[in-house]
Amino acid sequence: MRRAVIFVFPVFGAIASLFLLARPSHASDVVVYTDSLSSGWQDWSWHATVNFNNASPARDSRSIAMTLNQPWAGLSLRVDNPGLPGSPYEAVSFWVHGGNSGTRYLRFYIDETDHSQPGTPAVNFDAPAGVWTQFTISLAALGNPVAIKRLNIADRTGSAQPTFYVDDIRIISRTSPLLALAANVTVQANTVVTPLSPYLRASNLPAWLGETRLNDATFRARAAASGITLLRLPGGSWSNSYGWLSCELRQNHPSRQPCGPGWESWVARPRDFIAFLKATGMEGMWVVSPLGTSKEAAAAVAYFNGSPTDNRVIGVDLRGTDWYTVGRWAQLRVQAGFTDPVNIKRWEFGNEVYASKPHLGGSLCQSWGWEDTWTCDGYEYVLGKGSGVTRNEGYLEFRSAMRAVDPTIQVGAVGFEWPGTPFDGQISWQTYAGWGARVISAAGSALDFYAIHPYSFFNLPSLSSILSNPQTHWSPIVAAINAAYDAYAGGRRAPIFVTEFNLFSVSSQDTNQLMTRAINALFLADSLGQAAQLGIPLFAQWDLANGRDSGTGTEYGLMHEDNNYYRAPQYYVYPLWTRFGSQMLPSTMTPLSTTQLSVYAGRVNSATLSVLAINKTGQPVDLTVTVSGFGPLTGGAAWEVKAAGLLAQSVTYNGSANPTDGLIEPPATFSASGSLASRTLAPYSITLLHLYQPPPNLPFRAWLASARR
Repeated sequence: MRRAVIFVFPVFGAIASLFLLARPSHASDVVVYTDSLSSGWQDWSWHATVNFNNASPARDSRSIAMTLNQPWAGLSLRVDNPGLPGSPYEAVSFWVHGGNSGTRYLRFYIDETDHSQPGTPAVNFDAPAGVWTQFTISLAALGNPVAIKRLNIADRTGSAQPTFYVDDIRIISRTSPLLALAANVTVQANTVVTPLSPYLRASNLPAWLGETRLNDATFRARAAASGITLLRLPGGSWSNSYGWLSCELRQNHPSRQPCGPGWESWVARPRDFIAFLKATGMEGMWVVSPLGTSKEAAAAVAYFNGSPTDNRVIGVDLRGTDWYTVGRWAQLRVQAGFTDPVNIKRWEFGNEVYASKPHLGGSLCQSWGWEDTWTCDGYEYVLGKGSGVTRNEGYLEFRSAMRAVDPTIQVGAVGFEWPGTPFDGQISWQTYAGWGARVISAAGSALDFYAIHPYSFFNLPSLSSILSNPQTHWSPIVAAINAAYDAYAGGRRAPIFVTEFNLFSVSSQDTNQLMTRAINALFLADSLGQAAQLGIPLFAQWDLANGRDSGTGTEYGLMHEDNNYYRAPQYYVYPLWTRFGSQMLPSTMTPLSTTQLSVYAGRVNSATLSVLAINKTGQPVDLTVTVSGFGPLTGGAAWEVKAAGLLAQSVTYNGSANPTDGLIEPPATFSASGSLASRTLAPYSITLLHLYQPPPNLPFRAWLASARR
């Protein structure tokens, strides 16, 4: 059964060979425009300037340049009498380039006659600037027209729109090879496995959301259902200015670091973060400010992890402030309502310190620096800078003081994804003057983990480059860091923690709000798979909820705090990966490429294997899974996240467009036997399959009988 949807196909999608017939006697694809308007078709556009011989941009040598001069203007292409019947055809496909800037907001519909008013139901679509995007619109979505007389692409905003470009317009037959793809996946269940860390499902929770949002019941329920296991706190660059005690007491004092510039009256406090963690069942990770002292950071460890009866002395810091005992700060936590220790085990010393502002961080800093920290030199960051009361203590001093309170914690250092060499003379975006290499060299065996923020894009990318990015982005970064370990740490390889990532490093560059669209869900699902294969133990998306960029309207968050915690498409990646299991199994796929389909296989338990498949194309994929060393298969279940197109800002979860807060919507079930299972993957979808075999401690017939009860 085919579904009525609009598909968006990225630039890399290869179009199969087509019969170039304008009006075939059998059900072949109809070519309407490729470099020129096909014979038998006419231009019936209205209130628009149309050039059918535009040289650039074009997918081949020519395209249609369209300028909509008035509201509701449109491109209209009419086929000669008697027209085409609708029944032999499945969809209409075309490519649109949104022009030089912004996004074109358009609609597509079909006229069944020369006098159809208003024609078939219209399907809206958005064409971003700077890239070619393919749209494949099913005739079912257009009301299954009996006849096809005119194809129309029109304004839907009620205003004129600047020039955009259209190319490769085709009417696709029901038997077209474009309508289905096939893939075969073989899973090796009886071989070496890669362990999956539960902390691959991590995110960030920023303090600027405030106490009220962190206490919101909907936010908490949806966060708990997401499957996120760990939250990094208290929030990116704000971590460098967040004085934990001043914020907790909502009161600044000269003897301790202040609670940021005017934040103390409203910002989320440590106690608010604890309440959120306990309500959602998540763990926390804390970023200590490098602007305070090592003993102030030790007191934070005592607040979260200490016992109120612990009389060990933290002592007086280099600025003369007495931080008393471990128990004093644990008692403050108890007074906030939390008797038991929180046991935060992962701590990070600062956020992106390498990007300090030049007037604060010295000669190695660049003019584009954004952090309010005190050095851009990796050696100084680890070893400290200055003397006396004005000294800035380094990573080693902080780590020693913090682990004196709780020796079971890990304290990580800020790294950079491209470590460079310690001898880099010129700072650059690629190496930051060897920041990473200097940190690795100076920290030595004390480096508990190396934290990086490898956002994939700064400028607006093409859709195809987003979908292919996970396979090209993560592996070279891990290789570069491991090479630096070999060169500057004697081969000791500390864990690599990715403590922030998303599509864009700077939200003002996301002018098409791609982080809020389905393409980011596909990117995120694939990135998690790549991180798992590379053995990355912690992988924290930025962020759980963020707030809108005032200029572009984009939002980093898995949920949108300004819209009743609306779950963005990328949110639904985590419930699927939560069910993947704790081990990754080797798998091979043919004949599709990873630019079309990514597949990851895993083990849930002794009786269940998993396959997570990411269909990046606008076509259904008939997936056949063959398992080796497992079975016989007795059936399966499928959880599905599906979008109407790459640019959709909503998805369905197990068929529901508005799932319950607890995501109780059941998966689909399917049959399987022997070593084979099959499933059709929807266009632009993420599907998690569970494949079942009888538990090993029961005979097959006994298990089957119990399963049927």
